[in-house]
Order: sequence, then C-alpha cells, then structure tokens
Amino acid sequence: MDNRLKGGLLTAGGVAVLSLDALLIRLISADPWILLFWRGLLLSLCIGGVCLFRAHSYRPTRKLLSLGLGSALFYAVCTITFVISIRLTSVANTLIILSAAPLIGALLSRFVLKERVSGRTWLAILLCLGGLALVFSGSRDGSHLQGDITALLCAASMAAKFVVERAASPANMTPALVPAGLMVSLFALFQAPTLALPTQDIVWIAILGLLVVPLAYALITQGPRYLSAPEVGLLMMLEMLLGPLWVWLVLAEQPGPQAWMGGLVVLAALACQSWPVRRRRKTVLVERACEA
Repeated sequence: MDNRLKGGLLTAGGVAVLSLDALLIRLISADPWILLFWRGLLLSLCIGGVCLFRAHSYRPTRKLLSLGLGSALFYAVCTITFVISIRLTSVANTLIILSAAPLIGALLSRFVLKERVSGRTWLAILLCLGGLALVFSGSRDGSHLQGDITALLCAASMAAKFVVERAASPANMTPALVPAGLMVSLFALFQAPTLALPTQDIVWIAILGLLVVPLAYALITQGPRYLSAPEVGLLMMLEMLLGPLWVWLVLAEQPGPQAWMGGLVVLAALACQSWPVRRRRKTVLVERACEA
C-alpha cells in the first residue's frame, strides 16, 4: 500500500473515532479537572499495557526519548485546552477553530523541519483560516471568546505535536502517549476539587479513557510517519464535521450560522487538498496500464 494512502487511512480512522470525544465530554457532568485526571490516567494505563505487550517492537534512542517527551508535553497542553474549551464555548466553535492547526503546522514544518509545503496545501490552509474567521465573528459579543481563544491554543499545541512526531519519522511514537497521559493527570490532580466521579459518569469516562482516546491517538500518531504535519492537520479537520454532528443528534446542540458557514469553508479546503492527489494517482495508474 502507498505510504501516503496508508497515512491518510490511519489518520482518518483515528479522527473518526476521536469525533466522539466532544460528545462524551458533554455527557460527563463532573468537574473538568476530574474528567482530565481520569482521562489521562486511563489513557496511560491502556497505552502502557499495549506497549508492554509489544515492547520488542520499540527501540528507543536518546533522540527519540527527547522527541517523545516533547510530543507528550504538547499532547498534554492540547488535551487540557480542548476539554476546557468544550466547556467554555460550543463544540462547533472549538472544532472549527482547530482548523488553524494546519497553518501553524505548515509554518513549523517549513522553518523547523525545512519541509516544502505545496501550493495546494497553502490554498487549503487559507480556506481554513477563512472558516476560522467566520467562527470568531460569531463571538464578537464576548460570550464565547475565552473558549475560542483556548481552542486556538489547543490548535497550536496540536500542530507542534504533529511536527515533533514528523521529526521522529519513521519511528513509532505511540509510547509517548504514556507520559502524556500522566502529565495530564498530574496537572489535573492539583486542580481537581476531588477525584470521586458521579455514578452516572463512570461508564462515559471508561468509554472515553479506555477506548475512544487510546484507539484514536494510537492511529493518529501513525499519521506523521507517512504524511507531513500540515497534511495530518488537514485530515484532523474531519472531526470538525463529525464532532458537532454527534452532539447535535444526541444533545440537540445547534451550531450557530457562522459555525455552519465556517464548516462548509473548511470542507472545501479538505476537498481542495485531497482531490488533485486522487486525480494524479488515477492518472498514474492509467498510464501504467497503457504501458503494460
């Protein structure tokens, strides 16, 4: 299988699973810091168990250890700001604001990794920024501004995480999720009023921490092994479409008109990024068939 296709399928699969994240956060009534403590701890335990089972396939070096810690730190910041943003603004706003991640990732890749960013990717990123501006225009009254700014910080840390993992390519960075979850739990431990969970939240926390988050990020973390950081960031925008959809269907949380318009612009950006690739791949296959 082509590496780009493999990276795209792994990332898209992970994003599809992760799209349930916002809904589960909405369903959990516990204090955000209690949620973060258990989310991080369960993630570490789950991924740690998998890594112990497959310890023979991981060969850490000094460089990988340092990059792994960087990835863990950015993941921790991304997770904390994501959960807080979901509580302070609408799910649609949070997820669409994450469309800034590809732009930040492109800039970091260009200047840190010296990777060339294609004109098509830059065009897609500019469209994402247009969608982002539409979302922010709906917060001019200040009601969601704090949550929107927190979401923007989440986008920056997400982009930095992907760039660090790209720098470690082709190494598997899944083990970095273990210290990442512990960082989240440790920080939340000093903020949470208690660690006790309401009875009705236990099932949702278990699904979130033992299934959705570990599976999603185990898949998404593979993406930068085969794709550039901006491309992974653009695929993450699929969550922007699916996340609000689940919340709308289950909780009837209606996105505002600016959020809908911004979402359509971001979808156009994804189409701009992926359609020429599929078309070129089809052309290559036809040419090979003719040569045969």
